[in-house]
Amino acid sequence: MAVSWRRIAVPAAAVGVLVPAALGTHALLSGPDKPRTSSAGIPAAGPTAPGAVPDDAQATGPEGGAAVARPSEAPSPSGNSVSVQLSSYDAHRKQAELKPSAGKTVRSGDVVAAAPNRHAPSGALFKVRKVTGSHDGKVRVTTAPATLSELLGDQNVDQRAALRPGEISVKPLSSGVTVQKRPGADSGGTADPSAEPGTPSGSPDATASGSPSPSASDSAGVRTQLVPSGTRRAPVSSDSTLSPEARKALTTLRLGLNVPLPKGVQATAKSPARLSGEVSFRPELIFQYEKRGGLNLLPQRAAIGLGGSYGYGWQVHGKVRGAADTGKVSVPIAAVTGRHVFWVGPVPVVVSTEVTFTYRFNADGRIVLDADQRTSGSFAVGAKYDRGNGWQPLHEARQQTKGATPRVEGAASATARIGARAEVFLYDTAGVGGELSVHLTGRAAGATDGGAPAWALSAGYDLKTELMLQLKIFGIQIADLRTTPFALHDERKLFGRGKLPAA
Repeated sequence: MAVSWRRIAVPAAAVGVLVPAALGTHALLSGPDKPRTSSAGIPAAGPTAPGAVPDDAQATGPEGGAAVARPSEAPSPSGNSVSVQLSSYDAHRKQAELKPSAGKTVRSGDVVAAAPNRHAPSGALFKVRKVTGSHDGKVRVTTAPATLSELLGDQNVDQRAALRPGEISVKPLSSGVTVQKRPGADSGGTADPSAEPGTPSGSPDATASGSPSPSASDSAGVRTQLVPSGTRRAPVSSDSTLSPEARKALTTLRLGLNVPLPKGVQATAKSPARLSGEVSFRPELIFQYEKRGGLNLLPQRAAIGLGGSYGYGWQVHGKVRGAADTGKVSVPIAAVTGRHVFWVGPVPVVVSTEVTFTYRFNADGRIVLDADQRTSGSFAVGAKYDRGNGWQPLHEARQQTKGATPRVEGAASATARIGARAEVFLYDTAGVGGELSVHLTGRAAGATDGGAPAWALSAGYDLKTELMLQLKIFGIQIADLRTTPFALHDERKLFGRGKLPAA
């Protein structure tokens, strides 16, 4: 009896097996171990999460490796697949050139997925629309968009992976910002596993080598951990013997801050006017896809986003007489670009992120502020989907701040903010955006009616998530919701005395 076969793509780094569509792709694509799950239902990163390339796989070479499964009217019992190289790729012009293995062909309708390579720095996912010619063993094709449903079929993927040092590039965007590296760390920026995340690091580096521009579409400096074709990667489980605390330290990025405050802010008796300290950030990329058998072509559930933990070592010092403001637009501190390949069996799902850290300081009236505090927390921004409710925001936030009693005097207010603006991409296709803004606010009021002066120091956050039209890569059309972000807000008083007037 004739059997219908699904066309799927696999990278040249792995051996692909063609699976009948009637049987689904679960047997081919299921991961090794079920990952641990967080309280939010999203698996935490760890040795059980199958988020990295298998250690027996070959990496893509300079002509990006990929493979495409080819349908056949009379397949052999073991199936077959076509290994190809991505010789060139122009997503804008919808053109590609593929080099199949000897004696093999590429057909219209084949779905190609490739891990990051020099022709597609953020990977590639497309469907062959038409074969337009061939020369020297290479096949020229026009391409059409492909969806994850066409690629993954009936599958269940639920992963959350912390970005490792080799998957992150950092570019300082302001003077007084450094990327901190612990003594003894290697050139890849690996932190000392024995150190506790969120604690001050060793001497900072003035620059970050290999830093890319903030755009994920710009491949300059982006480290994707590629190795020459024909060689094998080191096993990804090399850190599996580390404790959870050591693994957390290994994947924590640290920025040193010593940025000037705007004109009009003077030194205090304790310190020059400055916003200084440390920003630590452990970025985690979130990907979920679930589709079971049935006539409906859409997945039952899906999610994409960025989460992680952070710590801000605040040192805010300044005396203001009048008004001071860095400006309506926050000042950029640093751009962080990260990219991770979620391997679903032999199929690469490429998720990238851009995070731009910013700061802002504004004050009015006469106020003196000396505050040394530490804020830590966790967050997640993104989007999640299920057939019953459609697309909904994925946003979580937890925060705590503690430190020594500050000095707040005068009759005004002053606020220092550190923000993190994030965008998350699937194969370089925009999907979701979000912004976390963490702030410290000092308010003071002079004595009135014979009473004592009043003052307070508060800490809080604002979290916004935006859904974007390009989430259709999941095969699900949505309205453009960029103008209607979803927001969370919280503010809590840390220290204070007396009763302040309403803000």
